[in-house]
Amino acid sequence: MSLVVAQIPFIIGGPAILGLAAGFFSRRVRPFFSGVLAWLVQAPYVAVTDYVWFTIFLQRTPQNAWIAVTPIMAKLTVETVISSALAEVIALYLKRTRMLQRFFGT
Repeated sequence: MSLVVAQIPFIIGGPAILGLAAGFFSRRVRPFFSGVLAWLVQAPYVAVTDYVWFTIFLQRTPQNAWIAVTPIMAKLTVETVISSALAEVIALYLKRTRMLQRFFGT
């Protein structure tokens, strides 16, 4: 069994920012909007660090770096919207069934 390691060393920061921001926004807005707002906080970090990775470390031209970064950003955006929509559905289901109240006894 081989271990797969991400090549971009900045990658761990993106999910950390996304999780922290989603948790922060979840106390104020619905789950869908929380996820989307968190993505708006994370997106600049991902764009800048990926651009830096491709231009400085892989020595690609700025145009080629943006050609590589743009599909990454599009994919992450679609993933965020889908995940946020699913979180909204799950949260509504848990609230409606009072499953969390039964589980935690509150």
